[in-house]
Amino acid sequence: QTSKGKLIFDDQCEFCLWSIWQLRKLNWFKVIEFIPLAKASQIMSSHSITREAMQSKMHYISPCGHVTAGAEAFRAFGKKIPILFPLAVMLHLPFALKLASFIYMKLAVNRYAISRLLNVPLKIVLLTAKLENIAGL
Repeated sequence: QTSKGKLIFDDQCEFCLWSIWQLRKLNWFKVIEFIPLAKASQIMSSHSITREAMQSKMHYISPCGHVTAGAEAFRAFGKKIPILFPLAVMLHLPFALKLASFIYMKLAVNRYAISRLLNVPLKIVLLTAKLENIAGL
């Protein structure tokens, strides 16, 4: 049995929840375990991830224990998801990770504002996700 990578995300942010909902649908081979920030204190402390660091970026812990954050985390877990693989590999090109990190930080800093702007569509998606979980789909 191979261990899964762990993606810790902000579960108080509707935009983040929507993003994780999308990632769950793409996680065909179940190689990533999604961990909400509210339930991540033990794993965060065992990997020296501070709450402040988590407030600014999602964190991915590889099966071997290597911790990455933000766009670097996307690059790491993206290689595990077939449809994201080409994009993740492109982030190894010169300056691509810097550009992706810039875009990621703009989204991360404004994630609550983005959540408010997309309020109605996000509510529908989140309700659908909850219903799917209740139905066991």
